[in-house]
Amino acid sequence: MKVLLSFLFLINLSVSAKTLVISDIDDTLKRTNVLGYFTGGLRSTNPFIGLPELYNDFLCNEEETQEKRDYCKKFRGHNHSLNRSLIYVTAASGRIQMFGREFISRSGFPQVAVIGKETGRDTLEFKTSTVSEIVKAESYDEIILIGDNGQHDVGAYKAVSEAFPNKKITTYIHQVYNPSHKDDDEKKGVDLAPGQVAYFTGSDLALEFYAKGLISEKQLKNIVSKVHRYITSRDEDLYEQVVPEWSDCRPFMANYERPSVHLSKDIEKLVSSIEDKLKKACR
Repeated sequence: MKVLLSFLFLINLSVSAKTLVISDIDDTLKRTNVLGYFTGGLRSTNPFIGLPELYNDFLCNEEETQEKRDYCKKFRGHNHSLNRSLIYVTAASGRIQMFGREFISRSGFPQVAVIGKETGRDTLEFKTSTVSEIVKAESYDEIILIGDNGQHDVGAYKAVSEAFPNKKITTYIHQVYNPSHKDDDEKKGVDLAPGQVAYFTGSDLALEFYAKGLISEKQLKNIVSKVHRYITSRDEDLYEQVVPEWSDCRPFMANYERPSVHLSKDIEKLVSSIEDKLKKACR
């Protein structure tokens, strides 16, 4: 009985933990292709499939009743619990920043604060100092940093983690670029720093959130099912919402380790199918 009570206590503690997510936008949530020809930069309805659902589920799960959770999701984060916080930090500036804000609104993500860079400011300095300021402003049980390996997120998040060694900080990097790109140095991605966790699809990131107890099994299945439907589609436009033509998933698949968490047979089958599809696409 004591073991059971301790287990239930730990579950309750995990669920009620105060968690902050700080997220980049371009190439993290949005299919922008910053290192290429910025093909998705001016669009506002081009998310990586599954991520809008994941962010809304995360932000609204701590509401006291199902009615309040439904309200939170319908109005994308309005009146969410104080135990869950989300803020976007983007290096886009000027008119490009405006497209990022419109993307958040039109692509179904939670409509919370978007902090953008001032024109002319150094990107690495901006990201590092802004994220650091947010982290030290309030006490959280865990801070989750989400970015991509295109430009400065890896370095900025590494610096923030090192600056706050006593805080629980987890970093997830959307590994859409290849650090070993042979044709063009400007299109080379950044190698992840030690301890940073890579993801490529919305399914991968959802599994990480599920392993932390931040989303439910039902929510995980919904996200995984959607990613599976798109990645197995013969419609190129749907497939590209998971694996864009300009991305390179070989580095991700070469080192990917699924988080150690029990999955139902239905979810396991879907996840394995997604992974098999990626293995073929990433050769």
